[in-house]
Amino acid sequence: MTDPISDSGVDLGIAQAVITTLATMLTIGVAFLVKPGRATLYWSFAFALAMIATYGVVAGEVADMETLRRASLGLLMGSPALLWSGFRADWGMRPHVWAGPLVSAASALALALAGDVAWFTVTYRTVFFAASVFAALFVVDWARRGAAARGDRLLLPLVIVSIAFFVTGAATFVAGLVFPPSGGDDFTLVRLISSAGMLVYVACAQVAVVGATARDSGLGRTTTVSTAWQQFEHTAGERLLRAQKSSEPWSVVFLAIDDAADIRQSAGAPAFSRLSERLEATVQEVFPAESDVGSPTAGAVVALVPRPEAAVRDLLRTVLERITELDVDGALPIRPTASAGWAPASVLGYDLDTLVYTAREAARLASGKGGDRWERVGATVVERLISQSEQL
Repeated sequence: MTDPISDSGVDLGIAQAVITTLATMLTIGVAFLVKPGRATLYWSFAFALAMIATYGVVAGEVADMETLRRASLGLLMGSPALLWSGFRADWGMRPHVWAGPLVSAASALALALAGDVAWFTVTYRTVFFAASVFAALFVVDWARRGAAARGDRLLLPLVIVSIAFFVTGAATFVAGLVFPPSGGDDFTLVRLISSAGMLVYVACAQVAVVGATARDSGLGRTTTVSTAWQQFEHTAGERLLRAQKSSEPWSVVFLAIDDAADIRQSAGAPAFSRLSERLEATVQEVFPAESDVGSPTAGAVVALVPRPEAAVRDLLRTVLERITELDVDGALPIRPTASAGWAPASVLGYDLDTLVYTAREAARLASGKGGDRWERVGATVVERLISQSEQL
């Protein structure tokens, strides 16, 4: 994010002001009000800061107030850091929210006191590079989140433009070190490219923020989950058919959040939706990469695991422990736990429907025993199923 340039700067600045204003209105009106929390609060601050700073840049250009223009430019540099903090909060990571205000204040002060054009050029390149570092950190955290985040198509445009942002910032900074400082055409071109890039960056960030909020609040979730589950059934069914020919040790694990109805009622649907997504992400992180993971409904996750039984036991202990550490912006009334049902193919055969059904019943049995535990499909589960059939 950076300033409009001279001459064409006013027109470009007006476009930036319009986009940041719309982004602020949508983030507060749609994201924060629908899904109040630390993540949407930080995103709202990021866009509001960009909007106010852009107004300041345009006002400085029009009124020929260089100090105001420079200080506003500096304030603008903190927005990428606040966006980064919002995504870290949304992903259950420490947000480091102090970074945004610190970058804004330091950049505004540095640019306002830069002095002549030569020093302003050096300072501008430096603070622009500092802002681009937080775009790179966003990409790093996105990559660390695993398959769940990497498969989120809403984030991909922002990931791509963040990479371009960092490359541009780094190249600009290095060029400023290699070549003598100047305020000539080369620097004007840099400002033009970075100003136009801001428009794209804000647009991509807006798609990611509002899109994620709409998804977490349940808008369109039914169709998405249904399609994803059908894909899981198709892939897992084919893999089990191939595994049957060689009698490989496969298992189906069914995990369900304990007290799901109480959590949904007390914490709200958005918080429960986020908890469900983090449950699925945790399962994907704990279980081997070659496992297939799908969610038949909110609060439940199924994993097809190609591992011997001894390894599955260790994985179940690990994933149940990790689930108790999940946090959803402090919105949950109780510590989350889950119950797991384990259906090995060596006992029940390689039919996916049978494995999922019996694993689900085993999970219900584990939940009935207090939850936060796993139950292997055996005689107790089979007797329970037979008893239910006789009652029909």
